[in-house]
Amino acid sequence: VISFLAAVLHKKGTREDIENNMPEFLLRSMKKEPLSSTAKKMFLIVAPLSVLYNWKDELDTWGYFRVTVLHGNRKDNELIRVKQRKCEIALTTYETLRLCLDELNSLEWSAVIVDEAHRIKNPKARVTEVMKALKCNVRIGLTGTILQNNMKELWCVMDWAVPGLLGSGTYFKKQFSDPVEHGQRHTATKRELATGRKAMQRLAKKMSGWFLRRTKTLIKDQLPKKEDRMVYCSLTDFQKAVYQTVLETEDVTLILQSSEPCTCRSGRKRRNCCYKTNSHGETVKTLYLSYLTVLQKVANHVALLQAASTSKQQETLIKRICDQVFSRFPDFVQKSKDAAFETLSDPKYSGKMKVLQQLLNHCRINRDKVLLFSFSTKLLDVLQQYCMASGLDYRRLDGSTKSEERLKIVKEFNSTQDVNICLVSTMAGGLGLNFVGANVVVLFDPTWNPANDLQAIDRTQTHCRRERDAEPLSSAPGLQNGSENAVPYPWWCCVTGASISCWRCEICRIQDVLE
Repeated sequence: VISFLAAVLHKKGTREDIENNMPEFLLRSMKKEPLSSTAKKMFLIVAPLSVLYNWKDELDTWGYFRVTVLHGNRKDNELIRVKQRKCEIALTTYETLRLCLDELNSLEWSAVIVDEAHRIKNPKARVTEVMKALKCNVRIGLTGTILQNNMKELWCVMDWAVPGLLGSGTYFKKQFSDPVEHGQRHTATKRELATGRKAMQRLAKKMSGWFLRRTKTLIKDQLPKKEDRMVYCSLTDFQKAVYQTVLETEDVTLILQSSEPCTCRSGRKRRNCCYKTNSHGETVKTLYLSYLTVLQKVANHVALLQAASTSKQQETLIKRICDQVFSRFPDFVQKSKDAAFETLSDPKYSGKMKVLQQLLNHCRINRDKVLLFSFSTKLLDVLQQYCMASGLDYRRLDGSTKSEERLKIVKEFNSTQDVNICLVSTMAGGLGLNFVGANVVVLFDPTWNPANDLQAIDRTQTHCRRERDAEPLSSAPGLQNGSENAVPYPWWCCVTGASISCWRCEICRIQDVLE
């Protein structure tokens, strides 16, 4: 992108480019005739807040551009400069673009460049409506994951970049999406397979002039070797006790028996007949998703299950579950209230923490620099407490970190040898930031969307070793056999092509329950 901008703006890398960026008063003091301050061409770059100032830093490093940032308190002042065409490149965020759409539409842009363009994946989302309303004939989208869930996302992004290229949403679904998806089913007939291949070929041909794909294979010989390690962590005795307590609740029993024939002998399944809800009026589907979340929290760290750490959406249900579970462990609840610092940092409450403790000690001896990712900010709090208790010098970057501070944290981590651990939120820090100083990456809790984890892993470009901490799964007595796995890690393995054996789960099949 920077090379493209330099070429279009006729940047030569000479003294003339440097003088063109100098203030007029400085040029006069040098007895130089000021060049025209009005930019002939202006470009708008839209990026997530997490990488906004990283873009500014890269543009300043690799070129002589007049750049302004439309964000924060100085947004209005910078917008005046843009209207006066005193800049060549304007940087802004998706949110600021929505607020200033009318002002930005009043200007003539040579091109709009959108970073992480896969955010324009939902036709009904506000961000998509705003991006399509932005007036500009040349639209360039940058993304490493243009398709994450279904082919409708591909159509939405391409319809923004080149309106009408793939037809309407209905046309795309009929001509491309349905044939390809039907051909990918494991039950697909030979006819469906052939039709799907032809549809994919037609789609590739149609997009060939507008879609430029570059993969790591082009520079594979220049990249260091990457080591992937899946670390399986057993639950601690305390976790097993809490886990078993959850499985013995009345709600879980209702879920486990939901696929059995109803006791009224109607021939229908229990969840579709006399046992649709529990005593509180909550459906089996709602209970399944809620208890799946609860079991994941127990597998990560028991302290996450406390009522104070639950989301507001399911506050009543989760609070009831917590009350039922922790009524058997009053000592733990009291310790958490009296000395949360020591309780949260104690590895005996998490099998993952035990493994992580050994890993971090090993990395400290080898002077490795570690990126520690977690999808949950509450889990980041636990990891932060552990780092503090262990006397580790660390930095933290999550959604609450100000945009100016993010780049500062990245630079400090990359350049300072004493700071060897950075706690990062998968969603906030997994996009665009370059932690080139890191050589070890740990995913403490994989997400449901493998693309998020892969984005996080790619934050380090000069790695020597990367490690992934897989989601632990413990089997307990009396559980159903032969059921499918319902935790993120096996889904991650299937999507990314990793080999995996048949897993078993505590709760009956996802497809069966969610029908």
